[in-house]
Amino acid sequence: MSSSVFRVLSTLTSLRCLSALPAINRVFNSSISSKYPISALNYKFLIRENSINAGSNDVIDLTKFVTYEEIKELPSYPAKMLIDVREPKELEETGRIPTSINIPLKQVAEKLSLDFSSDNFKTLFQREKPTVDTEIIFYCKIGARSQSATDLCYKLGYKNVKNYKGSWMEWAEKEGLKK
Repeated sequence: MSSSVFRVLSTLTSLRCLSALPAINRVFNSSISSKYPISALNYKFLIRENSINAGSNDVIDLTKFVTYEEIKELPSYPAKMLIDVREPKELEETGRIPTSINIPLKQVAEKLSLDFSSDNFKTLFQREKPTVDTEIIFYCKIGARSQSATDLCYKLGYKNVKNYKGSWMEWAEKEGLKK
C-alpha cells in the first residue's frame, strides 16, 4: 500500500472522533479496497469515541467491525458464527440474514456463557457452540444492541467478537428487503 494512503488514513484517525469513520470507509470502498481490503490490514485504526456518555475514554478498534461485503461472504466461511440479537418478533416482521441464528440480547449472556452446555446450545440452535476463539459476529437493527452483545462477549472471555455496525438496516437496503 502506498505511503500516501497511510498518510490519509493516519490523518483521518488522528481526528479521534467517529466522524472519521465515513471517510475511512470511503477510502476503502474506492479502488484500493479490491487490492488492499481493510480486513487484510494489520494496521489498527484507533479513534476516540464521542459518545453520549460524556467523558468516555473508550477506544474503537475498527478491526472489530465487519462490512456488508464480509457478511455477504459468510456462507463460504461456516466456522464463523453470525448472531442476530433482535427479538423474535422483529425477525418475523423483517426476516434475517442467511446463516444467522437468533439469540435476543437479553439471552446472550446465558446462552454464550462458558457454563452453558454445548449439547443444549446445539439442540437450541442446530450449530456447534462457539469456542472462545470462534469468530462471532453480532447484528441487530441498527448496530447498537449488537455492540452491547459484542462488549458482553468480550467480558465473557470470547476473543474474536465483532459487530456488523450496518446491521439489518444496511443489509435490507443493499438486498432490497423490508427494513
